[in-house]
Amino acid sequence: MEQRKKIAFLIAAHSDPPHLQRLVNALDADADFFIHIDRKQPIAPFTERINKPNVVFLTDRDRVKVYWGGFSQVQATLNLLKACMAAGDRRQVTYKKIVFLSGADYPIKNNDYIHRFFDEHRDTNFIRGMNITQANTAKYNYCIRNYLFFNFQLHSPILTRIVRKFLNVTVNWFARKPNHLLTEQGNRMDVFHGSSWWALNSEVVRYILAQADRQNEACRYFRLSLASDEKFFHTVFFNSRYATSNQKGGEEPYVPYTSAFANLHLIDQSLQKWFGPEDFEAIRTSDKLFVRKVSSRHSVALLDRIDRELLRTNRSTE
Repeated sequence: MEQRKKIAFLIAAHSDPPHLQRLVNALDADADFFIHIDRKQPIAPFTERINKPNVVFLTDRDRVKVYWGGFSQVQATLNLLKACMAAGDRRQVTYKKIVFLSGADYPIKNNDYIHRFFDEHRDTNFIRGMNITQANTAKYNYCIRNYLFFNFQLHSPILTRIVRKFLNVTVNWFARKPNHLLTEQGNRMDVFHGSSWWALNSEVVRYILAQADRQNEACRYFRLSLASDEKFFHTVFFNSRYATSNQKGGEEPYVPYTSAFANLHLIDQSLQKWFGPEDFEAIRTSDKLFVRKVSSRHSVALLDRIDRELLRTNRSTE
């Protein structure tokens, strides 16, 4: 029997080592894992629990301090993509799909189903998005037109908020960005927005990495924007020749909340809800592959039931 191609799972995590271990164990079937641990956190509690030949933790050289809303989230993801592609090249492996997850995710379909799903959609890139340049709404213009300073944190959370607010207000008295960007070649790029969590083919990942290296103007534009991780990758994708290769055949109409553009995840509209046992029926009937957000603090009973009834396993984190 021909060996099936591997899936690469990229995971961005900052807390909950027991759940990260459980997540890796749940997906560990013909898969490689590339994990970024927020550099603000010690990595040892994660590496002591997860020691497998197919798991790569980014080293301190490639780990970044991740701040909510900041470009640091984009940089951490780019570093994961680079590590994944470099490993694939060394091993002469072309991954079936490169799937970006958070450390608060969990599969709700078993591994055979996930592999079959990606086999049946081998040419599809799972990244949905809307054109927020054309939408021209106050909500998203605030995110991209203002110079917003989220890529730092002082010793005091209160002082951090005060300084950020001062910078955000003061700088934007004097200057604002357009709600589109211009490349160094003078080409206009509309800005797109969607969910942070996606699954892409290798050729698209290579294209994104090449654009990130070449398009310094794009990186500068998003470096001082809000929630760049929900815009940077989508903007590069939907301004490329791959724009119609996603599951919707291209961009979608404007909707004023991010969860509407979930790709493979069941996500609450608030983006903040922790799923628990009361949500099992919604998870069981979902056509998504993953649920977000779950944890070892809020969701153990739910995860145990997912293992028993959906994944058909009796899993332990130990």
